[in-house]
Amino acid sequence: MRRTGLLALALVLLAVVARPAAADDDRTHFRRTTPRASLEDDAGAFTLGVPSGRAWGIESELRPLPAEGALAVRLVVADDQVREAFVRVAYYASATGRSRQIAVVDSQAVVPGEGRLLFVTLDPPVGAVAYRVRVLARLRAGSERSQDEAIRARVGLIDRAATRFGSQFSRLLPDGP
Repeated sequence: MRRTGLLALALVLLAVVARPAAADDDRTHFRRTTPRASLEDDAGAFTLGVPSGRAWGIESELRPLPAEGALAVRLVVADDQVREAFVRVAYYASATGRSRQIAVVDSQAVVPGEGRLLFVTLDPPVGAVAYRVRVLARLRAGSERSQDEAIRARVGLIDRAATRFGSQFSRLLPDGP
């Protein structure tokens, strides 16, 4: 009887420990768009630095399109070498492989010294079944490289309706009767 109790306890503990690993599988994973960029990932909060040239940064894996969704991106630029940072959503006709993007949508730009919460509605063109999120930055003319921690970003998928009501993180009044 005691052995059965220990076995049950071990199974419960295993389930509790394995749960965060399963939740991590649902998280969007990002990679650098160039090996010359720097990237630190702290539980979904990204810190990155970019080289000069075109817009560089990070990109997600290909994700299936949700029925009604939007991206909420907290984006902070802390380096004066960065001219602008922004979010780009690219839409694809195939959810597998490295297919050609059929459309892109860019967010508003964030400049040095600024931190903003950006909302990008996922409004795919006809034929799109997947999307990829990119957080990109361009440097000022003459700059070689940004600091490694020049840009901080956190990307989340939210319900599209939440973008119409301002901050989703505050409540000024309790719920009424």
